[in-house]
Amino acid sequence: MRSPKSNDYAVSVTTEDQAAAHRATLERLGTEGGPLTAQSKTATAQNPEWFNVRRGEPRQGRRRLHNEILARFIESRSEVRREKKAIVLAGPPGAGKSTAQAALIQATGTQPDHWLPINADDFKDELLQQAREDGSYDLHLVPDEVRALQAAGEKFYPRELAALVHVESSILAKKARNEALESGMNVIIDGTLGNEKQARILLDRLQATGYDVLVADVETTQNVSEARTIGRWERGYLDAENGSAVGLDAELGGRWVPQSFPASLFNERSDTESICAANAAAIAADYGCVSEYQVYRVADKDAAPKLETRQGRTMPGLPLIDSDTLPAIRAAGEAL
Repeated sequence: MRSPKSNDYAVSVTTEDQAAAHRATLERLGTEGGPLTAQSKTATAQNPEWFNVRRGEPRQGRRRLHNEILARFIESRSEVRREKKAIVLAGPPGAGKSTAQAALIQATGTQPDHWLPINADDFKDELLQQAREDGSYDLHLVPDEVRALQAAGEKFYPRELAALVHVESSILAKKARNEALESGMNVIIDGTLGNEKQARILLDRLQATGYDVLVADVETTQNVSEARTIGRWERGYLDAENGSAVGLDAELGGRWVPQSFPASLFNERSDTESICAANAAAIAADYGCVSEYQVYRVADKDAAPKLETRQGRTMPGLPLIDSDTLPAIRAAGEAL
């Protein structure tokens, strides 16, 4: 699939049609039981040399690697403040959480460097880079089906194999979160909140450690989520193929998300409101440590997130109040 970028006579460009054909291959390989899934036999968490597969626990050598990755992750963010504040992001992929995150940080009067963003996708990149550097990418990670397609001329980028490090990246993200909370670091927890049980485990921990939490849900329809995740991958893929990507994007390519994942975050009753929305609303209502709850909406695949709902608490544990009345109530409380 990959063509030479240039030669003495012409420049060959990978087209959108070629990208669509490659996308179809990725979808096929990523179906349940396929080689590009978290349960694949070449997934890192399925490697018995690295993991106790039955228990789902990394072995000593792999734990050592995890500690090295986490140490670099924490040490590279020396400006993070320790004020026990958390921003918890929710919503389906492609909805625009990164854009909303920038606005949320700006509204706090702080700088991005004052926060520790925790996103499992960043740890996927770390693991994929590590695998490329130590040779295990080609030796252990790449499935035979992908090898055959590569031998036939189809190019695959590391981020297209990200499902193979999904379980391990989630372990790393959880470890990073726990370490950050133990030291009171300001954190941005970037996920979907698609799993209510895990969402409540997270809020239990934040509340127990005395954090002030802002929950921000960025919502869109299933169609828009799917279109934006495809578009994001395609831009990254074509940029890497055609030589316009720089740095890590040039090496790792576009971030692949199988369409089954956005679909899993919507139910049969509605393709306009994700299950993330219900989970975000529930934890915002049920946990007194949530001082503010915001909902953003993305109308179409080219739109930016627009603030739709904002609620807050005057004191921890009291009910959420609409933003129109919140300032007046807070002011009255301060005057007493």
